[in-house]
Amino acid sequence: MAGKTRNTLIVQARRKTEELAAKRREREATLQSLATDYHAATMMAEAGVEEAERQAAELIATAKKNAAAAMDDAKETVRKMLDTGETRQGIAELLDVSVSYVRSIDVASPKKAKAGTATDAPDAQDSEESGSAGVVSGHEGSDH
Repeated sequence: MAGKTRNTLIVQARRKTEELAAKRREREATLQSLATDYHAATMMAEAGVEEAERQAAELIATAKKNAAAAMDDAKETVRKMLDTGETRQGIAELLDVSVSYVRSIDVASPKKAKAGTATDAPDAQDSEESGSAGVVSGHEGSDH
């Protein structure tokens, strides 16, 4: 009877070991599946951030391009104001910018030959500017 008891105990021990091993395999499979879910979620999060950063960079590039075009339009408007014969000082005061900013646009613009006024206009503007510090009040050192 001792032999049967020993054999019975061995069989029961094997069953218990197999049950525990099966539970462990099941737990490991569950953990592996959850680890896969975790890695998938973090990869999705990273991909989402990367896509948002790409879109943001694209938006910023477009905004800078649009801003440059708008600034070109603004400078063209200053050139048109200069073409009316208004002084740099007067334009600077009207636009609330420095005279040096208006001057930089005037100097950078291609000179168009005007009949009889090409040599007179710069002297008149220069003489009006010589009495000022070249900056509109509140904009010292600012070229906007």
